[in-house]
Amino acid sequence: MANKRKDISGNRYGKLVALHPTKPNHKGLWSWLFQCDCGQAIERSIVFVSKIKPGVVSSCGCECHLITHGLSYSTKKLNWVWSAMRQRCTNPNNKDYINYGARGITICDEWDDYAEFVKWAMSSGYKDKVTIERVDVNGNYCPENCTWVVNELQALNTTRNVYYEYKGGSYSIRQLSEIAGVNYNTMRGRITNYGWSVERAMGDIK
Repeated sequence: MANKRKDISGNRYGKLVALHPTKPNHKGLWSWLFQCDCGQAIERSIVFVSKIKPGVVSSCGCECHLITHGLSYSTKKLNWVWSAMRQRCTNPNNKDYINYGARGITICDEWDDYAEFVKWAMSSGYKDKVTIERVDVNGNYCPENCTWVVNELQALNTTRNVYYEYKGGSYSIRQLSEIAGVNYNTMRGRITNYGWSVERAMGDIK
């Protein structure tokens, strides 16, 4: 609770201005809502604030670049990936929270710092048309359990992404694999290769 009482509202960190605290994560560390000079509102953990160093320009990602080996990489898309990952793991109001945060899926402390996430992404094969994926679908988001794979929508661009009805919702095969805690290729094989019903593929019936 001590982090919540540390009032940084109105403080500026590069292009970001602290607005108000939001909620604690699973370890009790509070996040804050920041307003970027570009107008975008984003959430950052108190760990992010503590790591800000003098002279470092922070932003929502609108003008953030990582210079590596003489190359400049735009991280605007990565900022969206990072923010979406945090939302589905920490925000109960997010539509995907039930399949992530509600199941106990968390994000490692290291990736509370967006800059650290960018460093990992660039050193682990990030490029256009890929999406982040957990190797163990029951594991957390961390360097040891994550990799980049060709975006499912790109991989299926010749057959069109298909959604299946399950318990009142509409889900892709990847989403069904996440819910069931089953490897994506296994789930795809059950439904598309063996012709199992969604209920059987999910393990509801034998």
